[in-house]
Amino acid sequence: MKAFPRHARVAFIGDSITAGCNFTARIAAYYVRHLPHLGVTFKNAGVSGGSAQSAMLYYDASVAPFHPPHALIMLRVNDSDRTALTLSDEAEKSSRLEAAHDRYVTRMNALLDRLCADGVSVTLCTPAPYAEYISSAEEPLPGGYALIRRYAETVRAMAQTRGLPLIDFHACLSEYYLCEPLYNPDHVHPNDAGHHRMACCVLSAQELNPDPYRPLSKELSDLPALAEWNSIAARITSLYAVEWMVVCNFDLPKDEKLALVQKTIDDGKWIGIPYFQSITAAYMANKPHETEMLSRMDVLWDEIYN
Repeated sequence: MKAFPRHARVAFIGDSITAGCNFTARIAAYYVRHLPHLGVTFKNAGVSGGSAQSAMLYYDASVAPFHPPHALIMLRVNDSDRTALTLSDEAEKSSRLEAAHDRYVTRMNALLDRLCADGVSVTLCTPAPYAEYISSAEEPLPGGYALIRRYAETVRAMAQTRGLPLIDFHACLSEYYLCEPLYNPDHVHPNDAGHHRMACCVLSAQELNPDPYRPLSKELSDLPALAEWNSIAARITSLYAVEWMVVCNFDLPKDEKLALVQKTIDDGKWIGIPYFQSITAAYMANKPHETEMLSRMDVLWDEIYN
């Protein structure tokens, strides 16, 4: 697997790990810093809380307008119905987990068919492992590691069947996470160092030489235009998160979305849940400026490379 070609446009499609705008920004920073002559541009199309279903739902709004000849896809944990692991009824647990896996396979194949029909060259990424065995203040889901390992095996099989390149995040992070602090306490989301490992996994697979670890803020400190691009990307992916998990209807007109989110805030639905309090407040501030943010992102790559 080689580096992205000259003037490639690359979309990152995924869930909250992608929407966190960390490993994606590190990959972009490497190309800007070390391979500026290639002029590769990137699009973060992650949706926090997202799944193969949300990837299809947001495709026309987020991915298609970018017209990417290349896409990296990592989806898994939100497709897995992982809360079924807590069930005491083994038959019900097995039934739910199997149904979730079947839905994932169907939806992933539909997404891959759509990308193929649009002429997109896809790189499949195995899911980052569920870090069941780290010491953490939060109790892990028993069997979480094995559950996500199954999805990694499914993605490997999809890549082989379709003849697609593969980035094996699961194997890479599984090798390191017991020896290095690479995860947040929730066992799901890699921390800053974990995102660095993920970026290294992609760059190494492309036969490139990743830079040593630096916190993301330092990684972007000498690239102000790229830092702005990443900041706007984070605000836009946060809008998608609210529309996926709070509005639950992407097709509503903007005013109706704003009214619905404001009502959930006024009703105090998210009191005591800092994440949802934060993203719904940010939604009310940022949604009216979505068009301007998207327009700014369209021109930022010229500034990044000039």
